[in-house]
Amino acid sequence: MSGLTITTAPQNEPLDAAETISYLRLDANVDTTLVNNLIQAARFWCEDYTNRTLLTTTFTLSLDGIGYVDVPIKEGFHTGYSDTPRINYIELPKSPVQSVTHIKSYTDDNTASTLATSNYYSDLVREPARIVLRDGGSWPTDLRNANGIEVEYVTGYGDSRGTIPEPIRVAMLEYISFLYEHRGDDEGRALNPPMMITSLLQPYVIMRYGVSSYGGGMGFGYR
Repeated sequence: MSGLTITTAPQNEPLDAAETISYLRLDANVDTTLVNNLIQAARFWCEDYTNRTLLTTTFTLSLDGIGYVDVPIKEGFHTGYSDTPRINYIELPKSPVQSVTHIKSYTDDNTASTLATSNYYSDLVREPARIVLRDGGSWPTDLRNANGIEVEYVTGYGDSRGTIPEPIRVAMLEYISFLYEHRGDDEGRALNPPMMITSLLQPYVIMRYGVSSYGGGMGFGYR
């Protein structure tokens, strides 16, 4: 099992109230509190839809252990040595990854040890990014049963709004407009956002195939 928590939240939002109010064509200082709430809601939705983090955020990924490579069942009879190899990488949810701060392991008595960087390579070019075991390197052993491995890493396009791709910001503005126009609506069903919004975000969606959002055995599904 795995879990993902925010260690350090972003210092600002991808949009400010002034530009959003202007986009909505509202009078100045009208519904400012609501607009700020919608900006945050739109960021959460865009980040969840794309599997990305927009502004610099520090995450802590907690793993019970390193999984096994998913080897399909072979048909027929086989002789000789057979084993399911250990997986040689940890996939990091949320992109783009700026850096990996540390990998720590915890024994059953909660004693923490930091894994030497000589054991692994941070592949930050790939999306989603991953931590790859080097030749001769080894993962920590003697782990406690729950959350035995902790990976802290930094994600996001940067600290400022200007680092975020403009199509994502436009999609957020459109999503906020959609939420503002439909506030209070209750049609007994979910209100899906217009296709234009998802079309703007589609080039940035990171497809994920697996049974877990945070890595593990391969399965069916997406995002």
